[in-house]
Amino acid sequence: MKKLLFSILLLGTLAAFAASPSYADCQTIYGGGQTCTSNTFSINKVVQVPSGGNFVDNLGINDPRFSPSQTINYELIVANTGSATISTLNIVDTFPQFINFVSGAGNFNSNTKTLTFTINNLGAGQSQTFNLQAQTANSSTIPVGVTCVVNQASVSDSNGDTASDSSQACIQNGASPTPTPVILPPTTVKTTPPTGPEMLPLALLFPGAMGGLFLRKKSKKIYNRGGEK
Repeated sequence: MKKLLFSILLLGTLAAFAASPSYADCQTIYGGGQTCTSNTFSINKVVQVPSGGNFVDNLGINDPRFSPSQTINYELIVANTGSATISTLNIVDTFPQFINFVSGAGNFNSNTKTLTFTINNLGAGQSQTFNLQAQTANSSTIPVGVTCVVNQASVSDSNGDTASDSSQACIQNGASPTPTPVILPPTTVKTTPPTGPEMLPLALLFPGAMGGLFLRKKSKKIYNRGGEK
């Protein structure tokens, strides 16, 4: 009886893992947040060096810094790294404190500081680049000294697979001969827990648990009848 119960629970667990979506591999980045990669698509967030330099992944404390009320140019590169066309990709770009969105593709929510837009039918091996413009806050709202902030961007498909990337920039407000930087983590946006395919593994575990409970009650009943004899 114990072997049968174990087999039922094992099958339920294996079915749950088989039905669960694939998750991206993530690595912690300097300044907070994560960079995650997917098996079928990627996103790359880069920032332009102040005064019209090259685009780079991050600008640290020892790199050129922005000033208050200065324009910041970003690029978002979304690529299909798989072998099939992806019908829909949803992009969310979350702007950090002291960086204000100015222009770019999509719709910007000033309350959550998030830019959202959709890419349709991105072919295998193809990529799209989006130019975004932002501006640092004025000097009255930024702490005196050097403040580094992280801009977080993510992309997801209709199956729930996600990739993300971040880009750090530093702002210098006032003279700072020996700067001690303040590094702020990326802004997080609360999301509602999924109620679609992601909940399937839990649903598959329920029949296994109910079957085990039924067999346990049945075994007790048979045992009690044997005792009566």
